[in-house]
Order: sequence, then C-alpha cells, then structure tokens
Amino acid sequence: MRINKQDAILEVLAYRSLNTFEAREFGDTCLHSTISTLRALGHVIYDEWEQIRNRFGGFTRVKRYKLIKRAH
Repeated sequence: MRINKQDAILEVLAYRSLNTFEAREFGDTCLHSTISTLRALGHVIYDEWEQIRNRFGGFTRVKRYKLIKRAH
C-alpha cells in the first residue's frame, strides 16, 4: 500500500508538532499547503508563529503546526 504525502504528515503530527523545515525530512517541501488540505478534510490543526535561527545567523519566522483532532 502506498501512502500519500498528506497521510504521512498526518501520522507525524499525531505524535509531534512540525514546522516547514522539519517537514522536509518527511518528504514535504510545502507544509502550509499540506496543512490547508488536511484542514479542508476536517482535521483540526493548531498553528503558531515561532522564530528559528537561519543559516545566515539571523532569525526567520515560521509556523509550527500541531494536530488537535483528527477528522472522523
């Protein structure tokens, strides 16, 4: 059985939160789009802004996403 990107990210969100850079290790290079799709399917996902250090030594704002409730 082949798993799609949305299902893979949903499974990760079941046990941890993710930001866009962390999602890359799970094969997602456009996390905000995946989150939008999951929300449209009825999943409740919380997000908040956070600052992370970028490769130039400064800070970048990204959103961290956390699954609150799966759709039934």
